[in-house]
Amino acid sequence: MSSLDSAIQQLEDVGYCRLQQVFDADRVADALQRIQNWYEKSKNNSSVRVPFLNIDQPTVYSLQNRESFFLNLLFEPKILQDILIHFLNDRWFKQIPQDEPNYILRSFIARSSNKVLPMHLDSFVPYLGSHVIIMQLSIILQDQNAENGCTLVVPKSHLSGEYATQESFEDAVPIESKAGDVVIWDSRLWHGTKENRTTDTRWAIIATFCRWWMKQQWNVPRKLPDEIYQQLTDSQKAVLGFCSFPYDDETDGIDMKRGYDDLQANL
Repeated sequence: MSSLDSAIQQLEDVGYCRLQQVFDADRVADALQRIQNWYEKSKNNSSVRVPFLNIDQPTVYSLQNRESFFLNLLFEPKILQDILIHFLNDRWFKQIPQDEPNYILRSFIARSSNKVLPMHLDSFVPYLGSHVIIMQLSIILQDQNAENGCTLVVPKSHLSGEYATQESFEDAVPIESKAGDVVIWDSRLWHGTKENRTTDTRWAIIATFCRWWMKQQWNVPRKLPDEIYQQLTDSQKAVLGFCSFPYDDETDGIDMKRGYDDLQANL
């Protein structure tokens, strides 16, 4: 069984998988330094309207707007794209070839959790079925283990059709990972963290991807810096929402699904 087939099987069966050493040590060290620099620059600039789970957690938001380096981390490993296409592509989005992404990037952040994150799910509502609507991937920049509060998950909870309960911490298993690994999970999976009992950070980059028809956390197509836009391929622009964000009104356009030929019209 290939690594891609194995990852897909694990995601379907237990709701998550860990891909080992997707990024080498030099790339991880570079990414960590950049994240730490951006955190120092931006830590006092965020809105006071912060979700409960992010309060007092060191976080860098909107990585897609910071520099192309972070988007390259998402786009370069082919296995990540292949997994997301398998789970999130819409078969009826005919304007884009089916072997290219039509899912979109919903959120792109870096976080160093330092306190307990309650058991929760990221799909907004629990539901039963084989069609995944949201997936997360975490690029591990510093080793994560039980001592520093690694992510805990309840295997197969993505198949429960129920909201997470805090009692489920008793059934949760730790995802211990090394810097350079990538952890991917179905958004319905129950997960949380324990407290970071060390004095060190445990930075990870977290990207949330969703079906093209869902709302992005930020207005990515309208706010992406032009110098970053110009470096993207057409399929990468589609992932950032440039083929599916709303028109101003019917005089601007009507079809919600658009192909690469319409990319310039979106600007």
